[in-house]
Amino acid sequence: MSVDNSISLQRIKKELEPCFLYGSNCGWVFSDIDESNQSFNVRMQSPLLDKDYYLLEVVFNDYPEIPLLLDFIDIRSGERGKPYSYPKNNDSFFHPFPCICNPCSRKSYKSFDEKAPHGDWQMIGWQNNTQVGTLTNLESILKTIYLRICKPETYEGRMGK
Repeated sequence: MSVDNSISLQRIKKELEPCFLYGSNCGWVFSDIDESNQSFNVRMQSPLLDKDYYLLEVVFNDYPEIPLLLDFIDIRSGERGKPYSYPKNNDSFFHPFPCICNPCSRKSYKSFDEKAPHGDWQMIGWQNNTQVGTLTNLESILKTIYLRICKPETYEGRMGK
């Protein structure tokens, strides 16, 4: 079953609204929504010593039936999904596969990519997975990613350095 593009777009636009105010206070830069590719980007900067920038691509086709495709893009090369494009932390949230290891991230499912860490999760009904926590909407997801690159007790710089 798939979600009509117009429904996914409408849902994302609604979920983006509260992100703009919070994000502007944190220096986030949002791209325009690419309606034909059902995607947009958010640039975030770690305020810690390295002050690295991260560019998160959010692909929302078939959302909310299946989770968002969350992937980091290397700002210098434009490559997607390379370890160097991801933050590193001291738990498995930014998984070395690399992916965001949470049911909110399509890339963490083996049914999406055979190299992904989770064959035990199902994309349909992802919001009901006990591992998802509060990450069932875009605002919570973006805030969590940002907080993980802001906290010295979790953030360890950039992967692949």
